[in-house]
Amino acid sequence: MCPRCEVAGTVTGRGGRMPMNYSLDLVAAKLDENMPSLSPTATKVMELANDLNCSPSELTKVIKLDPVLSAKVLKLVNSSYFALSNTIVSLEKAIILLGLNTIRNLALSAAVLSQMERKRLAQAFDGEAFWLHSIGVGAAAKLIARKRGVEKKRLEDFFIAGLLHDLGLPVEGFMFPEEMKRIVVAAAEVGVMGAEEEVLNGVGHCVVGKLLADRWRLSLDLAKVMALHHTPWIEGAETELNLTVYLANVLCKTIGVGLVLDKRPVDCDPMVFEELGVEPSIGKEIAESLRCEIERAKEFLSV
Repeated sequence: MCPRCEVAGTVTGRGGRMPMNYSLDLVAAKLDENMPSLSPTATKVMELANDLNCSPSELTKVIKLDPVLSAKVLKLVNSSYFALSNTIVSLEKAIILLGLNTIRNLALSAAVLSQMERKRLAQAFDGEAFWLHSIGVGAAAKLIARKRGVEKKRLEDFFIAGLLHDLGLPVEGFMFPEEMKRIVVAAAEVGVMGAEEEVLNGVGHCVVGKLLADRWRLSLDLAKVMALHHTPWIEGAETELNLTVYLANVLCKTIGVGLVLDKRPVDCDPMVFEELGVEPSIGKEIAESLRCEIERAKEFLSV
């Protein structure tokens, strides 16, 4: 999956089609122009939440510096998503009840969505359908993890990984809006990665996703999902998180959840079922619960 350091492409100028190099340096430079770093508060919250020795009081001190995030934490803990019997007004108590994983994922999702809301999507790109697909994959990944007996406190990690797996795609559209129009058209016949190979010579959304994950200092497991969710069979891609998101993505494409640019029939690699220890019939089981889980996920994201 290592992208080539320099690949040739084309871009349309006033004089017609002119050669253009789609290099990692070019993509990184455009990323700097289009996607600033995550907020210092979000970055610090994720750093602390990954530290097993972090105390709720430490986290509270940081979150208090961000009134918007503080409000989101209190709104989430008091929402029907958690259905607690008493209203929680203490930020520190809310953090204790929600747990480090949920706080980290809330901070990350809020920061990412805030960044994306400020950007104008490429004209050819259906943003609403994209987010429905992303939420669907996140919800499906969480359901698959739950079916496999993953401990409750880790379930939101699977949701966030599914939510962000394709984030490189709209960001690619910010950076290369004209090329995105051609990718959307070509993807129906040759798939997204095939279209990116034709239009951008392979420097596509998986490469952009990996660069974005590195820029935002996301976890290695999450970076692998953003880079390798289409290729779980290659070395280094066989993580539990990536295999689960791959399966969830295939399921959502099969039943048509949200933006599906690739119109070709899609089958799950049999190796994935074996590695995850699940039967192929899990797709039908997940599909039956998916709509309800998507609505719950929307509630989590809307706080």
